[in-house]
Amino acid sequence: MYQAIPLTETLQAATYEQNMRVGALPFFRAVATHQLNPDSYVALLSALVTVYESFQQALEQANYPLLGAVWDEHLQKQALLRHDLNAFTVGRHREVPAANVRAHVLAEQFRLRVARDPLSLLGSAYVLATWNMGGVALSAQVTQTLGFNSATGVTFLASFDSWGQTHWPQFANRLNATPLGSEAVRHLVQAAQETLDALEDLIDQLHPLNDSPTSELVTLLNPLAGNHVIPSDIREIQAALRAGERTWRQIPYYELRYAQKGRKYTWSDSNWMVALAGESQSRVNEQIHWLSRYLATKGMPQWTMECHLLQLHEELVLAVPEKHAAYASLAEASRMLAEERRPLVSDMLLEALDDTFYARVGAQWNRWLPHCGSLLGSAVADHRLGVTGALENIQSWMTDSTRFPALWIDTVHTVISQARQQMH
Repeated sequence: MYQAIPLTETLQAATYEQNMRVGALPFFRAVATHQLNPDSYVALLSALVTVYESFQQALEQANYPLLGAVWDEHLQKQALLRHDLNAFTVGRHREVPAANVRAHVLAEQFRLRVARDPLSLLGSAYVLATWNMGGVALSAQVTQTLGFNSATGVTFLASFDSWGQTHWPQFANRLNATPLGSEAVRHLVQAAQETLDALEDLIDQLHPLNDSPTSELVTLLNPLAGNHVIPSDIREIQAALRAGERTWRQIPYYELRYAQKGRKYTWSDSNWMVALAGESQSRVNEQIHWLSRYLATKGMPQWTMECHLLQLHEELVLAVPEKHAAYASLAEASRMLAEERRPLVSDMLLEALDDTFYARVGAQWNRWLPHCGSLLGSAVADHRLGVTGALENIQSWMTDSTRFPALWIDTVHTVISQARQQMH
């Protein structure tokens, strides 16, 4: 059933408060009071090049006709942003790592949406077309604040008014004419809010300038992650995000149980492990062994860490091949975990437990929530290895009658029993 309210009105209402917060950020107060550091403005333009370029790439990768019908050449701002950057002397302005990291995280979020739900990018398209970032008044304030003699350096900002006057009706009509059910609309709203949250966070790093080194910026990946180091190379950060997404696609249990909060912990934990890679193998093993056992108590059996470490290693070698020797420690840590598990529950037994599980509950469950036999079997191994609560946590979740039918619950008990009986 399609919605009666125009999609543009739904998106406007859903993002109104966020847009108001963006407009109230210290960055804009500094512009209005002529106190903005030129470095902040240059960093903004540079970060937005990353944002708009990555969005364009995501649309091309999605190859989804509905997206191309809404997002046309008038919304591609990269050329304007680069033109504005040319107004500043190259090398005279300092980097703002925090803005760079946040822009690349948003870029990865666009790419993740291509894999999970490409149509939801229409919500991001709405934001990038209409967000509170331009117009004649703001252009004039920036021109005066930075001492420009003309409109040079503010063509991106100025484009919002001219686009709105000329192209908004066509854009709105195309967006509103897109046939969407209520669930798809909800996903578009989520994408729009996610994009605005990222843009708000990005601009918030620019005044006062957050020039902390990249390695200290873990809270930009996960505000709840505490204080630990992450890589200083943006390529490694991107690789860690991609590896996390690969793991979540391989094991949909993560998405179903931990949702977006869990995804952010995967981002921060993955980047922490990348930062570990330069240390001795014994140190890497010690730290990853601690983390994997801790996560097992939260319902993530150590077998999932084995899988993730291999994917992390692969993504890093592809992204930064010159450091392949250092990244080998992560693959070795995966082997270390596997060698601890295999004497109790072999790889062959994990596969057999999967076969038993889906032979009982049916192939449709396997498509929706695969690897449940492996998850339970590895949790049994963790329990035998002395990881307190490892089996109880996942068993409790998988036998919740408000979530799963009786046949599923009975199968969980059967597979756990089978794992125990066949344990070496």
